[in-house]
Amino acid sequence: MPRLTKQLPKYRKHSSSGQAFVELNGRRHYLGPHNTKVSKQEYDRLVGEWLAGGRQPLRGSNDILLVELCLKYWEYAQGHYQKNGRCTRVTPGIKCALRYLKQLYSHCLASEFGPLALKAVREKMVQDGHSRRYINDHLARIKHMFSRAVSEQLVPPATYEALRHVKGLQRGRSEARETPP
Repeated sequence: MPRLTKQLPKYRKHSSSGQAFVELNGRRHYLGPHNTKVSKQEYDRLVGEWLAGGRQPLRGSNDILLVELCLKYWEYAQGHYQKNGRCTRVTPGIKCALRYLKQLYSHCLASEFGPLALKAVREKMVQDGHSRRYINDHLARIKHMFSRAVSEQLVPPATYEALRHVKGLQRGRSEARETPP
């Protein structure tokens, strides 16, 4: 079993090509000609992104599963929505919204989750008998999760932009039940 250390990965030289590289989570990232300013800046950038991501493998924008995205957002929400050291009333709502996503689309890539999938989640909530306002609140929470994922470079911006165009249910124009004012 490998030892966990607090050291940064080493800036190294590939002997046959003369290229600089760094290994992050077992994958080589080539940086350019060894011992140049450009390669050292690229090293700093890659290691910085790797550290900011919690020493997890650097990923492209298209390979995170929706269930992984839900987990990351849940961890964020538990830390962010706190008052006096306790979770606020927002977190149970987030948990319910994420439950619908995991139930229907856990196997899906987050970048492939689009407006039709969000409408399917919305329809499932209607079938379960939830009120229009409750459903619209959940849709807003899901959209916020994707907005945050774009800011963390976990999904491409086009994914969130497409989801933004899914409108909430309107009063009297859906099968969702209405609550008294």
